Amino acid sequence: MRLNPELLYKQANSKESGASKLSRYGWSRLVRCATVFLSLLALFAAVVAGSAPGRALIGHTKSRGTQGVGVHVVMISIDGMVPDYYTHPEALNLKVPTMVSMAHDGGYADGVEGVYPTITYPAHTTLITGVRPAAHGIVQNTIFEAPTDPQTKAWYWYSKSLKTDTLWSQAKKAALTTAAVGWPVTVGADIDYNVPEIWDPMEQPITGRRSIELSTPGLIGKAFPNGVTSRGDEFRTEASEFILKSYKPNLMIIHLAELDSTHHLAGPRTPAAIAMAEKQDGYIKRIVDATREGGFFDTTTFFIVSDHGFAAVNKDFEPNVVLAQAKLITLDAQGKPVAWKAAAWPAGGSCAIVLHDPADKETARQVTALFSDIAKRKDSPISNVVVRNDLNKLEAIPEALLMLDGAEGYTFGGAFTGQEVHPTAATYRGTHGYLPTKPLMRSSLIVFGRSARPGSHLPLARMVDIGPTAASILGLSLPRAEGRPISALTKP
Repeated sequence: MRLNPELLYKQANSKESGASKLSRYGWSRLVRCATVFLSLLALFAAVVAGSAPGRALIGHTKSRGTQGVGVHVVMISIDGMVPDYYTHPEALNLKVPTMVSMAHDGGYADGVEGVYPTITYPAHTTLITGVRPAAHGIVQNTIFEAPTDPQTKAWYWYSKSLKTDTLWSQAKKAALTTAAVGWPVTVGADIDYNVPEIWDPMEQPITGRRSIELSTPGLIGKAFPNGVTSRGDEFRTEASEFILKSYKPNLMIIHLAELDSTHHLAGPRTPAAIAMAEKQDGYIKRIVDATREGGFFDTTTFFIVSDHGFAAVNKDFEPNVVLAQAKLITLDAQGKPVAWKAAAWPAGGSCAIVLHDPADKETARQVTALFSDIAKRKDSPISNVVVRNDLNKLEAIPEALLMLDGAEGYTFGGAFTGQEVHPTAATYRGTHGYLPTKPLMRSSLIVFGRSARPGSHLPLARMVDIGPTAASILGLSLPRAEGRPISALTKP
């Protein structure tokens, strides 16, 4: 996730073409479109109107029996939030009273070990399935497109890509009401009240047209009878407040995205990031207050989560440039790929290498040797070459021959020409995507409300356990989940 709305507008209206921008900035330059589509919903609304708590040990619990028609779970994802924003806010001069209070009065983890790559769509899907990317099917943000094919820059927006049960599918089977605002991979999902995350990456400037078209029919018109005037996470919060107060869903999942954008632009723990984190804290308070106004606060358990941590970066490494120099990608006179044997699939701080022919053992050998040699260099941009056997253990990107994990300060680009290593743009100072075992990639978890265990604390939780914990509170199960409910942070 890389851009904020203002920067996207500048890019969209510059002399450089949309296609060349997409080629240069790759996957991470598009995610802020998710914020932008909300910014421009007003253009389309008329069309569709109609501090340390005590420690506890982690453990497993069974589902709580009776399915919870009168029980509620609200999961709020603050995209890219690092745990020290609520564990040690004073060290950053950060004022987040809502999160601090929720952590103190409920339970929290010092960090959460996520999935690989540590990026938004795979992680958000693990949060609501309890399985890792290879099992749930959302292995990246963007869908892989061969370099010689038309570059649509499509993401895994559609729920039809899911390969396993989700919190909402299990809730629907139990006749519970469900809602989602801005949650990844929810287009077409069987959710009662749904504002999915989707945009048209070829649209210049980006608008909210696709999201409006694919939201629950009439929902935006009811939520905003006088038209939409808010934007970004403000819009998402307003939509969430309306749904909570009007429909009281048993399960609601909400994705707020602007902190991630700020981290990419300015870097984590910077003054801009601190200001945005404080703003997010205000959104959380409003969402909690909406359950009070709706009359169901006392029966609600809140999960404050994030999808990944963040690391500061200042250099880009271009694997496709390396592959082109090795004649594994053939370029025409204009630098456009016309043939390929191997290609990069960047994911911020990591990058998959995909073979045109997975059975091509000679190219596999050549690619492995090529990047292994680079990884051995002094000050290499690659910290680890993660081979297929290790990727199988991580249940990461089945299509990849291997993955490159970035060294400190490095991110991966998608260019085919130019320098192998170059400085990042001045507006790109943070990223994620690295191995989940790296401490800077740890994400966040606070549990508060009805089923939270007051004063509880974990040094490290697992992302695969969060969905099963929410399911258990609702009296549901995720039968295919690797994860298990976290009894350390919840009441029996």
